[in-house]
Amino acid sequence: MPNSPPTVDPPAIEGLDVKVVFIYYFACVTAITSLSLSQICQWNLLSPLPYRWGLAVGVVVGAIAAYWNHTKILAVALPQLPRLEAWLKDKGYQITEIEENLTIYRSPQSWRRGAVILETLGDRRRVYGRAVTIRQLQRDLAEDRL
Repeated sequence: MPNSPPTVDPPAIEGLDVKVVFIYYFACVTAITSLSLSQICQWNLLSPLPYRWGLAVGVVVGAIAAYWNHTKILAVALPQLPRLEAWLKDKGYQITEIEENLTIYRSPQSWRRGAVILETLGDRRRVYGRAVTIRQLQRDLAEDRL
């Protein structure tokens, strides 16, 4: 119908937010660095020195990890779907699960790359994955290298 209201997409799947990834890596790296430096340099844990270094290293690693590892979403139109599937196949991803409107792709290197989730929304698709993976996919789709 020409006057029918446009369909509203469901909310996006919850993924790892930048803040969550930063806090996780920041907390873990700060604690490990502080404890390691206190043992290696024989600093007292009651002194501020190991914590200062731990905080500095934690901030840097947390920021880098948040940039690379948070969940990013890419909207893909139906005509781009064959190129998307060719890109996934070229990168070694294979379908591991199919649910209602979700298709989950994993590669043999999933521990390093993470999964890619394809959500079907009528004539469009949403792709979820690690930010580094989605950025590469965006570049390759934009350059039409597929």
